Amino acid sequence: MPAGGPLIGPLASDGSVYVAVAHSAVTLAPVIGRLVAAEIADGRSAEQLRACRPRLS
Repeated sequence: MPAGGPLIGPLASDGSVYVAVAHSAVTLAPVIGRLVAAEIADGRSAEQLRACRPRLS
């Protein structure tokens, strides 16, 4: 897992690259998977993942 915690969200400013990196445990994998799938399919950001967003430069 990254030192700052999970990284989940668009990695490129145009949204062409999406990253989802977290601890290998399966506890939250189903929830994260559903939220990521909804974000990619609907194009709307999931509020629950706000704290996990990669910092874009």
